[in-house]
Amino acid sequence: MTTGDISQTNKMRLLVRGMVIVVLISVLSLVLYSLILWAAVPSTPGPYRYDTNKLSKADEYMTIVGSDIESHFYTLEVHNCSLQSTEINITWNNAIWQKVDGKRVYLYRSYYDIRYVFEGTSYHYVRIIGMPQGKVKEGEKYYCHLWYPREQDPVAVRADVSEVWQPVWDSKPKPDMYHTYLFSCPIPLQVHEHRPHPEFVSLSHQACGNITTQLKVHHDGIRAWQRSERKGKYVVCVKGMNFEEDVSMKLIEWLELISILGASKILMYKYTVHHNVGKVLDYYQRKGKVVIVPLTLPGDQPNEPKQRTRYLKKALWQKRRNELITYNDCLYRNIYLYDYVVPLDIDEVVIPVGTYTWSQMFTKLLRKQPQLLNKYASFSAQNVYFLDVFNVTFDPEIPRHFHMLQHTTRSANFSIHGHSVKSFISTKNSLTVFNHYTLESLYPKLKQNLVMNTSLAQLNHYKKRCPREMYSQCKSKFLVYTEKDKIIEKYKDKLIPKVEAVMKELGLVT
Repeated sequence: MTTGDISQTNKMRLLVRGMVIVVLISVLSLVLYSLILWAAVPSTPGPYRYDTNKLSKADEYMTIVGSDIESHFYTLEVHNCSLQSTEINITWNNAIWQKVDGKRVYLYRSYYDIRYVFEGTSYHYVRIIGMPQGKVKEGEKYYCHLWYPREQDPVAVRADVSEVWQPVWDSKPKPDMYHTYLFSCPIPLQVHEHRPHPEFVSLSHQACGNITTQLKVHHDGIRAWQRSERKGKYVVCVKGMNFEEDVSMKLIEWLELISILGASKILMYKYTVHHNVGKVLDYYQRKGKVVIVPLTLPGDQPNEPKQRTRYLKKALWQKRRNELITYNDCLYRNIYLYDYVVPLDIDEVVIPVGTYTWSQMFTKLLRKQPQLLNKYASFSAQNVYFLDVFNVTFDPEIPRHFHMLQHTTRSANFSIHGHSVKSFISTKNSLTVFNHYTLESLYPKLKQNLVMNTSLAQLNHYKKRCPREMYSQCKSKFLVYTEKDKIIEKYKDKLIPKVEAVMKELGLVT
């Protein structure tokens, strides 16, 4: 063998050794990485106490490759508090609202939300609806304390805080204004995997600090929802009723028409109403068609009926913010029970055009575009006014106490596209809502709202006169041009006998 051959053989040996070393290093790296992943996952349920303050390399890797929601959950700081439930002293603002210690923050109600799913993983939250007096300052921290069955101490996590409002509305509110907020409490993955749903939640501005709130966590219908079962399609939401006028006959006509259209349930929030209106509401609640939800104002806002009426008429922007409590409560009460919540006032109704019921209307809408349900969080009908100031020619075949059936003259013009609409809000896809449509979608990819064509649906709005806040526009656009519109008459054969029977039973008409 020549010297050259020996040199070549040595080179080959070195090359083979190098390749072996590279392979060994790669194998050892994979083994080490697997051990890290294995260590990051608990082998047994244990007492459910764990430390997420120290992230492993595997955790850091997950936060890089996952979605924003996934990253948020993997980097949660979890506090295992040493508190006793006996140490809680709930501070009630009034019969409905609780106050956070050391803060002018008032809490209304809380709910368990498991709707958000990313790549097959369900991310759970406790949602709290509340009203701070003044805006929550940037960087101000709030902590959710989650109380589980058969456990004395809570688990605490920092709350995600977001205002339920459009910045373009009332962009410079007074410092003492009450604002509607959603406090979202992310549930650590390892917690909800091994525990039942939390029974209560407390909100505080310090982790494991002084606790003065404890709200029951509501999750009505969650088991049926997990089995892909629901009670119905549509639940109608009516904001806080606060009036002394007797509108009982109009209310019965409205309630019966809403039921004919397809409403399975109607939630009606109530401050104070006329005696006859109270009789109507109680009657329909006994029949199982209406749920009456008592309501008060938080903080130092007035709750004496006459003072409250004057206050709400004068403080228009505060009134609007207070209404958001009812709309979002109605959404979260029903996320597992119904496909859509429909916020309506008792002087307006969505009428299908070319069809009879809301379900038939949606079938027509989705026939050519079934993917719309995965693109939009709400579906709106455009507003058109049926004002009392328009000339009314009474139909002798229709009893005079039928307000909607007798008022068949409307403005020839609809409201500006997208203005004053009312919507079918998807309980599957909406995070926050207001009285017109979805404010914030649950998923970023979803658009807030689709305004349906007037050939499909219209919002009949029955008012005495033009709204005072838009009188000049209403005078020039809606009062001048009118036309006959008898679209509602297709319901009269069903509606009249139903209404007459209820009025007779309640003794409201002779």
